[in-house]
Amino acid sequence: MELNLYKEIAKCIREFKGLSIDCLTKLINDYPSLSKNTLASILSYEYQTRMKAVYYKNQIAKKRYWEMYINSLNKLESPGIILRIAKNEGIAPCLIAKLILQVYFEDYSGSMDTDKSSVNINVYMKNTALIPNMDLAYEVFLCTNYDNLYSPVADTIRNSIGQQYEIQLYKQVVEMGLAFRDEEYLRRYGYDKTPDIKLEVPVSIDGFIINWIESKALFGTEGVHKDYTANQYLSYWNRFGAGLVIYWFGYVETIKEQNNKCFLIQDHLPRNIVQIGKN
Repeated sequence: MELNLYKEIAKCIREFKGLSIDCLTKLINDYPSLSKNTLASILSYEYQTRMKAVYYKNQIAKKRYWEMYINSLNKLESPGIILRIAKNEGIAPCLIAKLILQVYFEDYSGSMDTDKSSVNINVYMKNTALIPNMDLAYEVFLCTNYDNLYSPVADTIRNSIGQQYEIQLYKQVVEMGLAFRDEEYLRRYGYDKTPDIKLEVPVSIDGFIINWIESKALFGTEGVHKDYTANQYLSYWNRFGAGLVIYWFGYVETIKEQNNKCFLIQDHLPRNIVQIGKN
């Protein structure tokens, strides 16, 4: 993807006022030539970058969010109170819900089963029926249904999609007759950071030697690529040599200019693979 197009999409996301699920609908309508997965991945990166920037501020404001919720409840407002707070504040519904739950369990709940850890809050996010207060339970339930980025369901879907594309990669590599080891095998032998595929015999793509392949079911922004390069790809390169990174949902063109001697970047598994030493 050209950098200017990415910047245009990112600007649309940053200027959107409302829930991320509604922003995705707008992006799909405005950019019909791009896949839903590509747009959803760009939205996820831009939105989560913004949420990280305001996280500390949100922690300080959690009592204010609680008071807003209680005031709306006392006014007998219709269900969806936390969703409306999230929309007005520009914060993900499930993040607002977690902050409100923290205040509820720390200061107002009579339940004895209430440690204050984030782990415990996540339990209630996954099963809202466990929340003692029925009104709050329903409000949090609505948040988990309308938050396409931070809800437990969204996490499960992301993990599932990642696994599906890894399986797709394995099948394609097998079809090509390439010998390889997967990351589970490598970890059993003590490797801490491992690519999805370590080729037993290197291959060549357009003259570039490939020793490993990494599958990423997301869009490769400059920020995403920079983080993965520092935390994963360079470790693979130091240990195994050059490799191939696949961003299945596309990537911004400028990242191909970075680390071009360490690994190739593609949005698919190329078919013009030459097996070294094979006649």
